[in-house]
Amino acid sequence: MRVSKKPFLFSIIIGLLLTSFSYFFQPLMPFQSIAHRGASTYAPENTIASFEKAVDLGFDYIELDVRFSKDGHLVVIHDADVQRTTDGEGFIGDLTVDEIKKLDAGSWFSPEFAGEKVPLLNEVLDRFTGKVGLLIEMKAPENQPGMTEVLAEMLMSYKKDGQLVKNIKVQSFHVNEMKKFHKLAPDIPAGILLSKQLDMFHLASYRQFASFLSVHHLLLSKSFIKQAELFGYDIYSWTIKKQYQFADMQRLGVHGIISDEEKRLPDSRLYALITPFLKGQDFLKTLLT
Repeated sequence: MRVSKKPFLFSIIIGLLLTSFSYFFQPLMPFQSIAHRGASTYAPENTIASFEKAVDLGFDYIELDVRFSKDGHLVVIHDADVQRTTDGEGFIGDLTVDEIKKLDAGSWFSPEFAGEKVPLLNEVLDRFTGKVGLLIEMKAPENQPGMTEVLAEMLMSYKKDGQLVKNIKVQSFHVNEMKKFHKLAPDIPAGILLSKQLDMFHLASYRQFASFLSVHHLLLSKSFIKQAELFGYDIYSWTIKKQYQFADMQRLGVHGIISDEEKRLPDSRLYALITPFLKGQDFLKTLLT
């Protein structure tokens, strides 16, 4: 006995239409725009060029990563080794700053950026403080003794006109290191990166040292955000790579969106109507790949 596929397809179409209809009426909330490793769609990630592009595009914050060099300097780079984003080899922890500064961190992205260097955090602070906010991620601080202390001391001593610089925040996946950072630098906002949801107990306990949570966008829901807001958290979503996802995050009510590029598409009603179909296409692609 053959079962007709028409009722099944009809149900899918009706479901998409109802989803689109409800999506259409949800308000778009304002958000802080955060450039993921700088404007990394347009320039090599975690370089001065990508940070300058983020400023030019009007981002509110630059998100960047720091690691510890062999000689105890905070280096702006994402990976533990230099192979993917430079013309060199080796782990950051095995290289001195002089060795790291000899590397080309731009040619892998485009010949246009040949000769771009791996920056140090103090160089980024000197160049961009006051121009744009900085969201600094400590990469694997639990495996780099002294890193948290050096970062806390640097930021607490980094002042302009005798005042601590505003719009600098620090985050990490490692909870204990963020606890330590908060004790050492209580005036610098601290946050936890999350790749899984938190229960009410952890939301309450983390609030003793964290003021914001950076959450993978697929884990976010309105109910979670409302719970987090009860404890006073700001919620940032990471990492947005498609234009329709901006509106998704705005409708959820996140406070900041970490993305590779700026939001370009207008908040039009027509786009709101077709967004569920675009999401459906992406879902089918994931099933077929």
